[in-house]
Amino acid sequence: MASASGEALAKVEVEDLLEAMDTFVPTIPEEVIQHYLRQTGFQTSDERLIKLVSLAAQKFATDVIQDSLQRSKWRREASRGKERTDDRRYTLSTEDVTEALREQGVYVAKPVFFADREADAPVVPSQPNE
Repeated sequence: MASASGEALAKVEVEDLLEAMDTFVPTIPEEVIQHYLRQTGFQTSDERLIKLVSLAAQKFATDVIQDSLQRSKWRREASRGKERTDDRRYTLSTEDVTEALREQGVYVAKPVFFADREADAPVVPSQPNE
């Protein structure tokens, strides 16, 4: 009996989600989502599925941005100590985004040509075109 009511609740939740998807306007355009889906070999004409993927991508990006902002705030507070200012502007750094992505399971490595690379990183000499 409990599983039947659980299934009924899940069905209602799915129907509510599908209704909400009809009015959802994605931040990432559907054409962009379709392009990347096609590049991975996934083809569909179901608008709801494309909007669902767009919603998932938007949620992922939002989570990474919010975590990066939180890290930026922590770094700023740690560097200033107890000194308070009214300046509410934050700087989004590569380190903040890299750490936020790492928490999501995405590992980012900086290319060697970044200006802020560590001094002990190996330098790859370029070969002149002959």
